[in-house]
Amino acid sequence: MSATRPDANEHPAPHADRMSRSGTFFCLFAAPGAWLLQLTCGYALASEPCFRAGERALAVPVTLHWTWPAMVVLTIAAVALALTGMAVSMSAFRRTRHESPGDAQHLMEVGTGRTRFVAFWGILLGGGFALAAAITAVAFMMLPRCAG
Repeated sequence: MSATRPDANEHPAPHADRMSRSGTFFCLFAAPGAWLLQLTCGYALASEPCFRAGERALAVPVTLHWTWPAMVVLTIAAVALALTGMAVSMSAFRRTRHESPGDAQHLMEVGTGRTRFVAFWGILLGGGFALAAAITAVAFMMLPRCAG
């Protein structure tokens, strides 16, 4: 092997103290969770008013007109949460970007840089799922509800 193994006393993620466990969890799961919530709850809000008592309705009942604004609020919250997860990840990445020197092969062999790796994936997940939430919002807004 070309890389030197870390000492037994050396921590494999020397900047792990710069990211809390809850921060790590938020970085990785806020954006996918926001999109999943938007997708499932948005689908329920979009389709439930159209299928009352097992029959397809031609229009949304007056008592359920609140579902449209609720879908909009849900979409805005999902995109905001995904972007917040991305911002938290970017902040964590800036704090840990110098966690371990060396090229990719060196880091892979010694197993260091885990905190930076998690922050980097949080950035990718945040941006990707913010885009997914926006695309899902377009589908919810463009497709006609009920019979159109």
